[in-house]
Amino acid sequence: MPRRRRGGRFRSSPGLARLGMTAGRGEIPSAPRGPAPWGRRDYFDLTLIGSAHGLSDGFSNMLVPVLALIVADLGLSTVEAGTLLSTFSLATFLFLYPLSILADYTGRKKAIVIAGLGLSAVSFVMMGWMHSFASLLVLSFLAGAGNSTYHPCGTALAAERFSTHRSFAISYHGLSGNIGTSLMPLLQAAIAAVANWRIAVAACAVPALALLPMVGVRFHGKSAGAAAPHKEEGVRSMLVRVFRNRNVILLALTYMLQGIGYKGMIGFLPLIASKKLGMDTAAIGLAVSLYFAAGAVSKPLMGYLYSRWGARAALMAPLLGAGALTVAVPFAKWDTALILISVVAGVFSFVSPIILTATADLCEPEVLASSVGVIYTMRGLNFIAPLAGGWLAERYNLDVSFFFYGVVTWSAMLVAVRLPGKK
Repeated sequence: MPRRRRGGRFRSSPGLARLGMTAGRGEIPSAPRGPAPWGRRDYFDLTLIGSAHGLSDGFSNMLVPVLALIVADLGLSTVEAGTLLSTFSLATFLFLYPLSILADYTGRKKAIVIAGLGLSAVSFVMMGWMHSFASLLVLSFLAGAGNSTYHPCGTALAAERFSTHRSFAISYHGLSGNIGTSLMPLLQAAIAAVANWRIAVAACAVPALALLPMVGVRFHGKSAGAAAPHKEEGVRSMLVRVFRNRNVILLALTYMLQGIGYKGMIGFLPLIASKKLGMDTAAIGLAVSLYFAAGAVSKPLMGYLYSRWGARAALMAPLLGAGALTVAVPFAKWDTALILISVVAGVFSFVSPIILTATADLCEPEVLASSVGVIYTMRGLNFIAPLAGGWLAERYNLDVSFFFYGVVTWSAMLVAVRLPGKK
């Protein structure tokens, strides 16, 4: 009960204050309502943007399952095969951060992601009519440039659209990316088995052209709060704050080195499988799909490792295991052994939950988006992996390429050990 003050005035008890009672008027407002339950449109929109994420992540490795077929069709060398994969990653590296700044500056995230994924899909479809290495390089570069728009813009669209139940929405959105990278190699292998690599690539790209108009209809055109663009001085100051944060730079370097090992291992896996073991496209597609499926399953484990041990200790086991399994690839003598190595390597290779959660905890909240952008841009330097691996394969053999990728993955441990431990 409220207690009476001297003079006849009341002082509300803490319990009534929590209920929102106004002592002077004795009015009790209606209880605050919780988040509104989701309807069918919410689930539809989440499936829509999740599917776009799955296609984007699938595009990142579009040429990997059919690389051996492309090499045989065009008579490419190992260096040329590595260059083809590197060109896509190079374009992503060059365009990702500038486009993320443009998206924040203009607020037109939806337009940028639709234009980018559309360009990427059209580039892959056009590969079906190209018969020269140079033309494939140009289209691979355009596809990489277009695909670079998704992670900064698509993730922001999902976060803005699902302001309530955001944690569930973002988790589902992230899982959709892994589903795309898992299913696309299987689909490509099945189509290539009855047709050819050109039709397989086009068939996996066309769904994006049907999906993007629906994204345009269902999501807002301009982000809320985008009416006051950053001024040049403000952007410069923001970048200074990001690059002065030692932990952000260490996380970026760790993710970059791990990415070089990851990109090289999964990129050249089809070549060593076909050349040393004589595996067909279906078996290679299965190995690649299981690699990404294992990564999807292991992501909650990575989050648990971080919450239990902190960034430094949580990264040690995945980096050690991924490096060891990469080095083990050349020693596989049977198809089953290579597929098993691929699956277990996938469990250790997807450390993004550790990297991104640590970034959120260790950077200034005002520059979180820019910090993540820097980390993904540094990750984009993995375009050098196929180039270096191709050169080593030409000079020595494919085994040496995998040894190199394993050592680079282990070198990430030397950087990660400088990160702070669990507080």
